[in-house]
Amino acid sequence: MVTGEEKKKFISYLKLSIEDGSFQKIILGKYRGGDSEFQNIFINLLETKDGEKLSFKLRYKTKDIIKNYDFEKGINLIDEITGKDFFSAALFTTSQDYNLDYSKKRIPKLHIKKPSLITKEIFQHNKVKSRFVKPDALYFHLLGITTPDGKIKSDKYDKFRQVDKFIEIMDSLFQSSDLKNKNEIKILDMGSGKSYMTFALYDYFTNTLKKSTFIKGIEQRTDLVGLSNEVAGKCSFAHLQFLNESINTVNELRADIVVALHACDTATDDAIEKAIKSRAVIIILAPCCHKYVRKKMKSQEVLGEIFKHGILMERLAISVTDGLRALVLEYFGYETKVFEFISQEHTAKNTMITAVKRKQINLEKLTEIKAIKKEYQMEDFYLDRKLIEMDCKN
Repeated sequence: MVTGEEKKKFISYLKLSIEDGSFQKIILGKYRGGDSEFQNIFINLLETKDGEKLSFKLRYKTKDIIKNYDFEKGINLIDEITGKDFFSAALFTTSQDYNLDYSKKRIPKLHIKKPSLITKEIFQHNKVKSRFVKPDALYFHLLGITTPDGKIKSDKYDKFRQVDKFIEIMDSLFQSSDLKNKNEIKILDMGSGKSYMTFALYDYFTNTLKKSTFIKGIEQRTDLVGLSNEVAGKCSFAHLQFLNESINTVNELRADIVVALHACDTATDDAIEKAIKSRAVIIILAPCCHKYVRKKMKSQEVLGEIFKHGILMERLAISVTDGLRALVLEYFGYETKVFEFISQEHTAKNTMITAVKRKQINLEKLTEIKAIKKEYQMEDFYLDRKLIEMDCKN
């Protein structure tokens, strides 16, 4: 077969999927261009006031760039860069999946498979259906997520989706916990940042669940604390307060729920310590960076040739760090889950740890923690020094 025929078929399937409404998304991968920071491209349908567009999310190591194109221009661009800068293209439709893969000699091969995505995803400007948060909430506009008339900005849809997913997770944990029938709820948000999640939490507990809600956001950046308190005032959220403090030094002693999203490295462990000491029933973490354990651990000799590569050792350190965090929480009687918070298509920082208090101390977990420390020749992993140092010593 002529080399270009496989690619022509792929593009024809793309055009057809847009015409018949079966298109879901495209992922362009195996980047071979000259930008070392560039990774891949995710392409979705975006509904705007000017009609549907192809929305390109250009994923870099440290940022995302959104560009929207009319169908014809978007398809031409996909045709141009596939096989040139990208050696793989995956088209997902409601009827079939089409994977175009290039060999080292740039020879394409088209594979057709059963559809892997059941429901169709169209990301909209004009009408976004959400079960847990509403885009027309005043705080979303004041925080820059939506326009004055409550429409989600094209470059903020992923952030809105993250907030909605987070509240969905919180709802599930709360409804299954001992807090369900409690009338007053106290929450600590450790490292509240730009506070999108914090405002949505307050709205959810106060206006959806009708609970008497008290939330404190802990944030080191003065400008963000000032902005968040200003927005809370404009929204008349009387019991939502932001404090200019660090996670390590905050002295709040009591909380029903503790949240720490993207607290860097050991700041996540500091948040765990505070949560356990505050007797929190629910803890939600989205860890960011894992430098401490990476420096402490040593791989097994038999795996030395594998983990001599820095990126593989880094991934192992991430798994070990978050696994040990979950074990510590289980030691303190929490039921834990470690999972993907939201698709990597929408955020690179997507691991979440949830914990719900179910029982008392579980001494068996100490044996597991000791075994892992011994396996990777670690003197400590920071969190054990803060909470269970006496029991976790080798």
